[in-house]
Amino acid sequence: MNKYLFLDIDGVLNSFDDYGVDGKDFIENIENLTFILSKRQMSLLNNIIDKYHPKIILSSYWRNRYSLSTLQNKFETAGFKGKILAITPSFGGEHKDRWQQIKHYIEDNDVSNYIILDDSPLDRKNTKFPNWVKTDSYHGLDHKHLREIDKIWQK
Repeated sequence: MNKYLFLDIDGVLNSFDDYGVDGKDFIENIENLTFILSKRQMSLLNNIIDKYHPKIILSSYWRNRYSLSTLQNKFETAGFKGKILAITPSFGGEHKDRWQQIKHYIEDNDVSNYIILDDSPLDRKNTKFPNWVKTDSYHGLDHKHLREIDKIWQK
C-alpha cells in the first residue's frame, strides 16, 4: 500500500532560528522571504524517504509561491533524495484551512495510508487528526518525530 507524506516546510524542514526571527516577525515579513531548508532536517526527511518511500504531497504555504519544478529543484539543492509528487489544493485560509486542503486531497485521490508532518495548529477546535505528527516551529523536525512516524507506519 502506498504511503503518503503531507509535508509542510516552515517549522518542519527549518525553524524560526534558521530565519533569525521570531514567529511574529516571520509572519509579518513572509512576503519578503524565500524559504530555507535546514541540512539537519533535510537529513531527517531523507531518513523517512529511505525507510518508507512515501509519496510526498506538499501542503506548505510555499506551494502557492513557487512552481512544483522550482520547489523540487530547491529541495534537491538542499540534498533531498525524494520527489515531490503533488501539492494540496489552495482554497480558504492558508493555515486556518490546512486540514480541509489535506482532507480534500485525501478524498480525491483515495489516500488511506498517510502522515501529516506540520507545525500548524490543525487542532484549533481541539479536534484530533489522524496521523498528524506535529513539529515545533522553533525546532522543526527531529528524532522524536521520526519515532512517531515509525509507530504509525510500522503497524
